[in-house]
Amino acid sequence: MDLYLVLLFGFLSVVQLSQAQPPVEEEPVIAINMEPLGGWIETHPERPDVQKAARKGLEKFNMKSKAKKYFKLLDITSAQIQVTNMINFKIEATVAKTKCLKTEPADLESCALGRKRLTCKFEVQYNPRNDKYVVKAVSCKK
Repeated sequence: MDLYLVLLFGFLSVVQLSQAQPPVEEEPVIAINMEPLGGWIETHPERPDVQKAARKGLEKFNMKSKAKKYFKLLDITSAQIQVTNMINFKIEATVAKTKCLKTEPADLESCALGRKRLTCKFEVQYNPRNDKYVVKAVSCKK
């Protein structure tokens, strides 16, 4: 009886080896330069989401500023983005004082520009789940 079991197992292992699949050929792994997940990445200032985040930062600046006139976004000089469970923006922009008074309702696009220019840094967080922008920090200097 033991001899039959040894022969049966031997036969089954030979059959199994003969039907085995050939070894898999693997392609070599090529290293590429990628930004780390969750890290800050330089992005194009003309992207629509960067433009919207900058406008939100400017709105906050205009609300908090003690100036009597509105400021208008002239140019975004640099932008960085970080993707986590939120989308975070670090934006550096140039803003200009307009001739439109805050006491009057105004469309910033139609306001004439004054001479004063400021360089501003905005940190804005976007939550894609509820489509809300939150301005975390605003700082401006001459």
